[in-house]
Amino acid sequence: MDPNSTELRTGESLLKSLAHYDNIRLNATGRITREGGSNVDVFQDPDSEEEVLLCHLSGLFPFTKGATLPLLSSHINLAAVALAAHQLNVGDGSIVPEVEGLNERCNVRFTVEFVDTQLDTEYALDQVVSLIGREKGAAARRPCAFLGGTLSAVSVPTSIVTGLFGYPQVSGSSTSADLDDKSLHQLFGRTIPNDADSAVPFILYLRDILHVTKLAVVYINDPYGNAFAVGLQEAAREYAPAMDIRSIPMREGEHAEKNTIEALKETGYRYIFCAIYEHEKLLTEAYNMDVAGNGKHNWFFGDTFTGPTDLYEKESPLSLAYRGVGKLSITGGFLGMTAYDRFTEEMVKLKNPEDMQYLTSLFPEYEDPDLGRNPPFTDDKLFLSAPLESNFVSLIYEATIALGLSACSGVSSDGFLDGETHFKHFTETSFTGVSGHVSFDNITGTRDVTGTTFRLTNFVPTDVVDDATGETAVGFTPHLTDVFQNGQWEEVGDFIFNDGTPNVPRDSPPISVEEGLHWAQSILVPVAVALVAAIGIFLFFERKRRQSDSFWYIKKEELKFSDPPEVIGRGGFGLILRAEYRGTDVAVKRILSPRQRARGWKQKGSTATCFQTSDGSVAKTQNKGGQHLGLQTVRDRGFAQIVSPIRVLRRTSTPGGKGSIITIGSSETSRSKLRKNFIKEMRVLSKLRHSCIATIMGKLARSFVDSIEESNLISVFPIRCCAGARL
Repeated sequence: MDPNSTELRTGESLLKSLAHYDNIRLNATGRITREGGSNVDVFQDPDSEEEVLLCHLSGLFPFTKGATLPLLSSHINLAAVALAAHQLNVGDGSIVPEVEGLNERCNVRFTVEFVDTQLDTEYALDQVVSLIGREKGAAARRPCAFLGGTLSAVSVPTSIVTGLFGYPQVSGSSTSADLDDKSLHQLFGRTIPNDADSAVPFILYLRDILHVTKLAVVYINDPYGNAFAVGLQEAAREYAPAMDIRSIPMREGEHAEKNTIEALKETGYRYIFCAIYEHEKLLTEAYNMDVAGNGKHNWFFGDTFTGPTDLYEKESPLSLAYRGVGKLSITGGFLGMTAYDRFTEEMVKLKNPEDMQYLTSLFPEYEDPDLGRNPPFTDDKLFLSAPLESNFVSLIYEATIALGLSACSGVSSDGFLDGETHFKHFTETSFTGVSGHVSFDNITGTRDVTGTTFRLTNFVPTDVVDDATGETAVGFTPHLTDVFQNGQWEEVGDFIFNDGTPNVPRDSPPISVEEGLHWAQSILVPVAVALVAAIGIFLFFERKRRQSDSFWYIKKEELKFSDPPEVIGRGGFGLILRAEYRGTDVAVKRILSPRQRARGWKQKGSTATCFQTSDGSVAKTQNKGGQHLGLQTVRDRGFAQIVSPIRVLRRTSTPGGKGSIITIGSSETSRSKLRKNFIKEMRVLSKLRHSCIATIMGKLARSFVDSIEESNLISVFPIRCCAGARL
């Protein structure tokens, strides 16, 4: 039969291609070869006479628990792998659009085989070693890649072995973060996020839906609990920096639950995420310590939470503690999702006599003779019925599709495909799957969390009447309230919290009056102390500064001037007068105010004026009696004025055109700036000691005689200094 024939895609049976290629392998003695280092077998199809490559997928699933108890979910997962392999063979894109027409673009075909891991690590390793060690031969069915395991405890050791021998291994349910370590698990990938990444949707739920900023995390000290606790912290740092998370590891010992709840209670936080396996003892202790069942605290759990499945006495601790709890879980989809509905329809179609016969041939043989060849539930109406009784069935279907697409993209033109190339193309594969958009981290091969579907389930109490006793007990009904798809949450129903309402509770207790006062004291008292200290420091240094300045203050009575005062120097901003100070001849530098410079210098009660003439000299002045005051021009006595520049506004001519008067800005700001600059100059000069710098003896910042305005600033220098000294 032509592998591209429509007969393989039509008819009641859906899995015709798998049986077709199984028969070719069995009957192709000597015609199937495998090149060294390659993981695919090459043969000539007897019907089409075309070269075909066979990639044999080996599934590692726990079909039984301890070789005796059949597990329904693994048998459903087997059917999903078979469906995916068939659709890859015939290019059926009814579920995954990227598969449509694949058989025309790619000459790789797929067959499947399954072994029972029995939920036992050692037994699973023995099975893997047996598959890898098969002898060469047409009917040997040596692996091309592995699917599984279901549990991380099985995937961790088996992926080390498969990677060492160059076989990719892809799981749809193992979430341990340890599997991202490429030094050990070289060729391991998965269509499910790891435990740490699974924390991202919950942080986004708290941020976007509940607007919570405080979270307590109780976790078990093992790879699962540690990864989830770390993942929540890292997700909060990236997506909700304002969120405060307190992580509390589960205590050990006789009073583990009590000690853990005591640490939780100290946080005061009312939203708790719990990443542990045993919940009832912890929640009972939480109720006893008023951290659960009080209408204030709200508990959330991860995938390990099976939910409250029993009936509880009304008003009992657990009936109150479980009220309104939430469960965050990864899902491969649910009825109502378009892609999942299509997938379910195709799975249900497998329940026909021909396909059931083929699926039964794939079931591992059991060691318990009481079970017979087929598990008892294959004839049960629950098997391959909607909804499918497996949480990860669509994720395992997607794992098979990912291995198939990457095999087709990675195989060389001459039919060679090694494990490293296969895995590299696997990490680069992306497609629209059943559970959302499927893509992978290019290094770890772990699925991107933003393309995964999560669901939040709310457990709401329901009264149940016992028909026999007539007593009312409490059961819990799970309700889907929120769905995470394409990186964001969508609300599909009301979440009922522990207080029995959909109103979002506070994430911490309100601040009481006493706490408010305590808070105010804790903030205001240190501020007040700091302020008082700052004022004290300022006053101390101000007192020291004034003490320092007092050394160069001169009393006006100690300066003795001739009558009239003798001017020995002049400048644009002041005069230098001769005086006597404590028996020493001194030069008195007097800075004129802007107003005085603008109008010339007038003494009180007189018409004496000093202004600059056209020849650069200083005009003599007269008092009321017409006597000269003795002002004279001193062109160069080795002295220089030390002043700050003042803005010139305009220059006007004196009467008769003999000279000009400089008008200078005289605002209060200018006078204040002049005083500050003068004081600054005095503090600097009082510390200078050099033979070529005039030693300053002091200053007088107020009028020293009645004839000088209060705004004048006066400094005193010894009159003898070396030539070139600067005043």
